[in-house]
Amino acid sequence: MDPKTAFLSFARGAERLLARSGLSLSSRDGVLVAYSGGADSTFLLRVLLFLREKIGFPLAALHVEHGIRGEASKSDAAFCRRTLTELGVPVTVVSVDVPATCKETGESVETAARRLRYDALQKGLAELPGFQYIATAHNRDDAAETVLFRLLRGCGTEGAAGIPVVRGNVIRPILDVPSRVIRDTLNQLGVPFVYDKTNDDPFCARNYLRREILPRLSHLTPDPARMLYECSLRFREDDAYLSALADAVPVEDRAKRSALRSLPDPVLKRVLVSEFSRFAPEMPEAVHIDAAVAQIRRERDGEVAFPAGITFSVVGDAAVFKNAGENVSREPIALSPGVTEIPFSGDRAAYAVASDPSETPSSSIVYNLSKKVVLSSATIEGKLFVRPPRQGDKIVYGGMTHEVRTVLSSHRVPREIRRDYPLFCDGAGVLWIPGCAVRDGCDGRNASGDVTVLAVSGGSTDLVPEYKGKNEPK
Repeated sequence: MDPKTAFLSFARGAERLLARSGLSLSSRDGVLVAYSGGADSTFLLRVLLFLREKIGFPLAALHVEHGIRGEASKSDAAFCRRTLTELGVPVTVVSVDVPATCKETGESVETAARRLRYDALQKGLAELPGFQYIATAHNRDDAAETVLFRLLRGCGTEGAAGIPVVRGNVIRPILDVPSRVIRDTLNQLGVPFVYDKTNDDPFCARNYLRREILPRLSHLTPDPARMLYECSLRFREDDAYLSALADAVPVEDRAKRSALRSLPDPVLKRVLVSEFSRFAPEMPEAVHIDAAVAQIRRERDGEVAFPAGITFSVVGDAAVFKNAGENVSREPIALSPGVTEIPFSGDRAAYAVASDPSETPSSSIVYNLSKKVVLSSATIEGKLFVRPPRQGDKIVYGGMTHEVRTVLSSHRVPREIRRDYPLFCDGAGVLWIPGCAVRDGCDGRNASGDVTVLAVSGGSTDLVPEYKGKNEPK
């Protein structure tokens, strides 16, 4: 087997695989290889060397020494340094202490090692100017094991979709290459690589699936890994379609029980996951999403507790997530053009400036949020910000001075959310109480100069009916 012919063929396959996922590498896209020295990452490195020769992108490598296997681990790190130096690829070796981390966090060795490895890779990428992507050596067997593992845990289509070729800045150029082909190619070409003996540990879930379960499935089908991989591609297509339907749900409908209730469960669940992600980085468990769906479909009001101190509240036609944690900052939040998250109330706010009150840039997210007000820019004093109510807050509207707490009460703002209800303010004090009142003299619907359009939606304000009074837009 000719090395150049073999790896050139695999390089072309990797390029096509990335292109099908919407990514075409250019000479400006530096790639950082996650290099363990094992067969898979050695194969990936050789493939990327051929792609670099064709495309001309910068290439570097990072090796993570996990501190698990003592001298063997150090020997692997030395092998990686030697190999990459011979190939002319810059390398960084990072040492982490996985056992100590497991004792501190209670994570499994697999989980801690993976997290620390990706943390090191992301940090390494950030320190390389002009580098855009991290390349990992997941192959078709890895993809199959992931699908099988997730199916056994009762996953949905997203989990069964397996490992994506491209996710954020992580790419997997050899995901469709079988493990057997990788090892046979390296052995036939005499390309050296190291072997990690922890891959033989039967107590590791993935090792058990790889060594015990998948081989037994070959009695039912000749290549179970290939079939599971192809199933994951079909699940990925279905998941992408359902996710597109969820993404198309308008912002103003995402907080309305009536609108959410009209969605089929697969789309509704994706909308809920998307809305929850505004408050916490982790994925919610299926039990929480199922409980939120059930609450939406009930006739009575209620609340569902989510992880990270987040609650999902359904009151009347409002169905919103809210951060109920005690550590949420209630300090004033400066507003800037575009969208601003309001953690203490669970809302998102936005504003835009127009040169004419009749302008309605419908593409702006400002016009998609549920409560809006048009203000004369000339009447705004200083910078805009949003904060929760304070003792003694007042607003002047309707020719009279009103205490904010009285305004909230008279407009039937639920008592449990008054403490965190967002007030839009400027240097002169309270400017707008969404759904309730806007300060006298600030109405911009008939202004001759610039106008500022404020909008808010998604949390406490969606629990309050819109008041169409003298100082609110019709």
